[in-house]
Amino acid sequence: MTLWQLSLLSFFITAPVWGSVKAYFNHNPKASYTDSYRGVTRAGDDLEQVLLKEISKAKKSIFVAVQELRLPLVAQALVLKKSQGVDVRVVLEHDYNFTVMTQRDGQENEHEASRLSDLKALVDINRDGKFSKEELESRDAIHMLQVGKVPVIDDTYDNSRGSGLMHHKFMVVDGKSTVVSSANFTLSCIHGDILNPASRGNPNSMVSIQAVSAAVIFEEEFLQLWGNGKRGNFGHNKTYRGPQTVTVNGNKISIQFSPTSQRYLWEESVNGLIASHIAKATKSVKAALFVYSDQQISDVLEKRNKAGVDLGFLVEQKFAFREYSELLDMAGIEMLSPKCVYEPDNHPWKTPGKEFGVPTVDKGDVLHHKFGVIDNKTVIMGSQNWSDAANYVNDETLIVVEAVGISGQYAQEYERIKQKSRLGVPAALKKEITRLETGCAGRGFYF
Repeated sequence: MTLWQLSLLSFFITAPVWGSVKAYFNHNPKASYTDSYRGVTRAGDDLEQVLLKEISKAKKSIFVAVQELRLPLVAQALVLKKSQGVDVRVVLEHDYNFTVMTQRDGQENEHEASRLSDLKALVDINRDGKFSKEELESRDAIHMLQVGKVPVIDDTYDNSRGSGLMHHKFMVVDGKSTVVSSANFTLSCIHGDILNPASRGNPNSMVSIQAVSAAVIFEEEFLQLWGNGKRGNFGHNKTYRGPQTVTVNGNKISIQFSPTSQRYLWEESVNGLIASHIAKATKSVKAALFVYSDQQISDVLEKRNKAGVDLGFLVEQKFAFREYSELLDMAGIEMLSPKCVYEPDNHPWKTPGKEFGVPTVDKGDVLHHKFGVIDNKTVIMGSQNWSDAANYVNDETLIVVEAVGISGQYAQEYERIKQKSRLGVPAALKKEITRLETGCAGRGFYF
């Protein structure tokens, strides 16, 4: 090989792959659209259209790994591409790998019962209480994939009962473009509940990365899950990989997948990656999270708080002030569990944070974001909640994007949510803490 050939080879190995990185928000106040199912015109980016646009470009392959897929237009687009000879494959969480005809009533918990009711309402277009062939083949996404012979597996394909959650939310097209989302591919996560016209969808975001360098990493994760199509590799059956960093149009993107075995150091896990970037903060850390319960991330944040870094944390109200929530640490308080014990290694801050609380969202919706913005320069997002379960048990995605433009968009989304948030410790929480302490003391527990 000549010196010129060696130089050329070196260039292709080391040169960054140019492309683009774009962020979308289904509550973006600067955009609007009319959803295709309820006919509701509302503010926001149409995240389903982002998916459809990427699918329409496919010529070779479409790999989808998402906890739940219920969007008929997405299913229709995938079936069309399959019929055109594109290699289309889908990986789901087993709890959602069912059609309206195969899920039995009375077998599910309250959350699953609500999901089934929504699915029935979506499929039953004429509201006659029955499901015609036309309705099933135009509205039941999983049924549509089955009829269209799109290969679908779930996390029981590793010969288990589906340990943990297959919680990914990403799609790779032609090994060139990747969509990473905090949203499941459902009406409730993107547009709004089919049975609730007031719902505008759980607040979520989506990032499109047009770069082969990133797509290769996501394809590797997908193919590990897929295995041979009959026996997949989920959870700890996958090969551990630490964070992998690519450069896209001058922006660094670090990518890592959960779960991490506890045989590795916590610092080598995805939550450890989150903490490593938080530790670099010199000005601010602002986050909007569905669940926040990792003690070690809280400990790193306390150090940033002591250093004068401006912190802001908004957490979905269902989980914000549970006994395991690290929002309690930030508030400088602790709460007993119903079993009269404190969370292990609990560490309420001596100097509480100044900005924390719960958002007010549209009726029926929940804050589903999983993002943090550091110094208005770096964004952390993906499917991963900041919890031990996400870190050690579930199949999850996290990306860290070091780009001022993208960070600015996420900072604006944080401020939008903050405007309708209730900050500080709720009076009802203080009463609950007192009630638990009194009740536990009455049962002979001492603290």
